[in-house]
Amino acid sequence: MESSSEHSCYAGASATELLERIVREGATDTAINILDLDAIVHNVRRWTEAAPDLVPFYLPSANNHPAVLALLGKLGVGFSCASIGEMRSVLRFGVPPERIILAHPAKSPETILYARQEGIRRIVCDSVQEIGKVHRLYPTAQIVLRVRVCVEQKFGCCPDNDLPEILRYVQSLEPFHIAGVHFAMPQERLQPGQTLRQVLFTAERTMAQVTASGQCDVREFILSGTGKLPSSQLQKVLSEFSLKSNVQVIVETERQFVQSAVTLVTSIQSKRVVRETEPSGPIREIMYFINDGRYGSFEWWWNALDMPPPVVHRSVGTVSPTPTHPSSLWGPSCDSADMVCERLYLPDLEIGDFLVFPDMGAYGVTLASCFNGFPIPRTVVCACSEATKALLQDMS
Repeated sequence: MESSSEHSCYAGASATELLERIVREGATDTAINILDLDAIVHNVRRWTEAAPDLVPFYLPSANNHPAVLALLGKLGVGFSCASIGEMRSVLRFGVPPERIILAHPAKSPETILYARQEGIRRIVCDSVQEIGKVHRLYPTAQIVLRVRVCVEQKFGCCPDNDLPEILRYVQSLEPFHIAGVHFAMPQERLQPGQTLRQVLFTAERTMAQVTASGQCDVREFILSGTGKLPSSQLQKVLSEFSLKSNVQVIVETERQFVQSAVTLVTSIQSKRVVRETEPSGPIREIMYFINDGRYGSFEWWWNALDMPPPVVHRSVGTVSPTPTHPSSLWGPSCDSADMVCERLYLPDLEIGDFLVFPDMGAYGVTLASCFNGFPIPRTVVCACSEATKALLQDMS
């Protein structure tokens, strides 16, 4: 679901100040996302300073809030889009088509025609059939060939079995040519540095094959799935390989720019105390039901063990940190699978207390639905630094 357009902007307020204001005002039925634009500016500049030779292209699927897309556009970031909706969302903020790639390898004819209408020329393909479809509908497009690294990957042609046929087919379509190659790092691999070297080895071999087939030199190398690697390590590993100096290296970014930029403010709507022996036995568990869950900000692969614990806030008075009890957190829906966290230790909380989750800026809202009629979180936007506020004025 597209991020809700219902949001307020607090220029001059920090995320901490905004959180304090929300807590003072008391709990509501709807959870709140605090979107900190200062954090996005910081993340982009830190990333680009650590890897000045790499060009970031953001995936709107990670967080498509209008303020996020507009700000990243102002910061010069490119966009890797999968659909008409994503291309349209980015174009509306004045991003030039040269900074947009249609990156979905399996596109509808309508999507290709929309890219043609808007002058978005770089289009990712991974088969003879897809290349033929693009050539028929958009003969001036620039093909970026998606190549897979392992058989488990959903998209990408096989560099050994499929590539020769594709190259022969593209030769028959002159002056149609392959302008770049696209590789995605397998996400299940446990050693991302070693996996990156494997990807780069395959990329070098692929680009050599494309050039040897009589194609123009490949000018772009697009790399995705690198979220577990800092940009400085990406730059270092890439420098070990002999990519030609005229090859532009584009890195698709997902969580890197936005995850730390959102703080989720939830409140406890209900609770149930489960005891070993009713009614006065020791507490076995306290179940807390909050106003956000797996159908909202907590994507289904969100793992509480990988995230910082929620921070407790209370509108009036303080929460005693001890004693703590075995607790579980549940979303608002009727689905018994709507569990946010199966086991954590929390003090005895009251209905109306807040649980605040940091680092919730990626994928939560874009995957959210209004299942059971519960709303997705409302977003409030803040910016404190003068540099960010200047960018906001340019965006208005």
